[in-house]
Amino acid sequence: MQKKRVIYALCMMIYTLCISAQHNIYVNETVNGYTRTYIVNDVNQITYGKEKVTLWSNTDSTSYDVTAIDQMSLVDKDPWRKMAIPEKYLADLEFDIAFEESDKARVKAEKEETDVASKYYDDFVSHTVWTKTVNIVFDGEEVSVTGDTDSLTITQEGAHLTINTAASGLKYIVSGQSEDACFKLYSEHKACIVLNGVNLTNQQGPVINSQLKKRLFIELAANTVNKLTDNTTYVKVKGEDQRGCIFAEGKLCISGSGQLFVNAHKKCGIASDNYVHMMDGFIHINADAEKGKAVYGKDHVIIGGGVLRTYNNGSAGKGITSDSLIWITGGVVKAITTGGVTWNDDEEDYSSSCGIKSNWDMEITGGTIYCLSTGTGGKGISAGHLLETIVNDKTKKYYNGGLTIANADIYVRTTGKRIPEEKDEDKNGKKVGASASPKGIKCINKLVINSGNIYVRGSGGGAAEGIEAKKQAEINGGKIRSYCTDDGLNCSGCVINDGDIFICSSENDGLDAGNLKMYNGSLYAVGSWDAQMGIDTDGKTFQIYGGEITGVGARSCTPHGTCTQASVCFYLPKTYCSGVAVADADGNIITQFPTPNTYDVLCLFFSNDQIQVGKHYKILSYKDSFNDTPVVEYEFSMEEEYLEKQEEMFITLGSKKSKDTTK
Repeated sequence: MQKKRVIYALCMMIYTLCISAQHNIYVNETVNGYTRTYIVNDVNQITYGKEKVTLWSNTDSTSYDVTAIDQMSLVDKDPWRKMAIPEKYLADLEFDIAFEESDKARVKAEKEETDVASKYYDDFVSHTVWTKTVNIVFDGEEVSVTGDTDSLTITQEGAHLTINTAASGLKYIVSGQSEDACFKLYSEHKACIVLNGVNLTNQQGPVINSQLKKRLFIELAANTVNKLTDNTTYVKVKGEDQRGCIFAEGKLCISGSGQLFVNAHKKCGIASDNYVHMMDGFIHINADAEKGKAVYGKDHVIIGGGVLRTYNNGSAGKGITSDSLIWITGGVVKAITTGGVTWNDDEEDYSSSCGIKSNWDMEITGGTIYCLSTGTGGKGISAGHLLETIVNDKTKKYYNGGLTIANADIYVRTTGKRIPEEKDEDKNGKKVGASASPKGIKCINKLVINSGNIYVRGSGGGAAEGIEAKKQAEINGGKIRSYCTDDGLNCSGCVINDGDIFICSSENDGLDAGNLKMYNGSLYAVGSWDAQMGIDTDGKTFQIYGGEITGVGARSCTPHGTCTQASVCFYLPKTYCSGVAVADADGNIITQFPTPNTYDVLCLFFSNDQIQVGKHYKILSYKDSFNDTPVVEYEFSMEEEYLEKQEEMFITLGSKKSKDTTK
């Protein structure tokens, strides 16, 4: 029977934890040296023994042998969610992220580039003529090299193999097993390494170390399983980089339909000082070092096909990262991080874990992406960096790097908290000091969403934001769902040209934008009961030219600036109801939406093309369900004399203290 070791369990001082409600629990388990993450559903009790932890679901139980009890995320079946979120959106937010055996069946190769003028045409191994074959077989402490070896200079120390060659067109077919081995390659030409069923560990450095300045192709032979493992310490080589278990000085292109498992204990799993381009195959990488990187491309990372799974349990670990750019055009990506934060003395700031992180631009224009981050301050997807410089004794900020999304399915979950949980304030009440907050999707500059399906949940604490753009967010289409404890969508400015958008916060604003312009599409935003807003534009530009907007909260901002579509904002103080509707003068329902009964004062904002100047309307409330007989809360007319400002085309009914039914 395989021994199971739970890496992350719940850190408790008691031996039995009885849970009032059932929870879903992430279990990170190592079997035979390989980590997988899965979810135990509906757990209502956790029992701790000296060496075992038992998870109970009703009367069923599962026990695990443990050597460390550290941290695990418990996710409540949140009652607020069902009160605040309309049923049509609920199913979109009921997702979990885990490594599954079925992932292996999802491998689909990137479409081959046929344009010879493309800079990535040569990344496809089939576009190079390979004229020589070298067979390399590892066997314990020995390695044999046969085939076209005349042009090779071969150096061997046990199973440590170094080849230096001036020849071109070389393909190396590697197989066998060893617990102390490596393959280092020097050449002025590109080369191909075919992994044909290997299980290799290097105690001193990278298992595959390409010092080629040209492309290195790694081909995963069909129907093979390949395993590579490095150590926690490397023997330094003067004048050479060796960043990870698989390292290439030049471009690194990965193809083939086989499987590759990488255990990275030092720095990176797969790394290139140029770029990494993944086109095919099933790859799973465990990176457990502090600040470890599962996949790293200095210039950029491209993912066009295959299945890539990354798991980081070290502090400030990164799943897929680049000092520059990341492009995802296809394939399946699952990036899970469970590590917490580290403190950087030089920058006087925290560094946190992230599933996919680019230092500059990121483009996701295809594929299916899953990111789960359970550690403190952890992030799912993060693009760009903030650079601060001192100019004339003043701090100047440069927001570098944007994020563009189209034609992709993206699922992101965070369950960590902010550090510190409560930030200090200066004399003006402004939050100050270093911190690390969980974010589902973060963009330092401009966020552009053109199409696709984006689902984000953040449940760790009051600072867990769903989607953040430090500058503008431009939404041109797609389905967006964001539910978290902090702002559902936070940006300096937001332009919505189209799209189906639902955002909800359980402790803050639904949409928090410095300004908002709505042209088309649908926006439904829910803020929490504690004086928060469904739509918060900071009292700045808020213009409506079309589409449909629904805002639910304790307060709401109203239009500011010229509008061409009318809107209504109304308050229901001290009113118990489970739903509200907007109807025309004859009682025909224009729209209806559920309302959490936790608000002391309920504020709703609504606009669509059926709300027109010169017509009469009613606001209806429903006590327990929409099947009840409604109560008429307001009857009003959108006459110009009642509008706050004619160019803004909105009317406000009531206030936080009372209802005014005279309009």
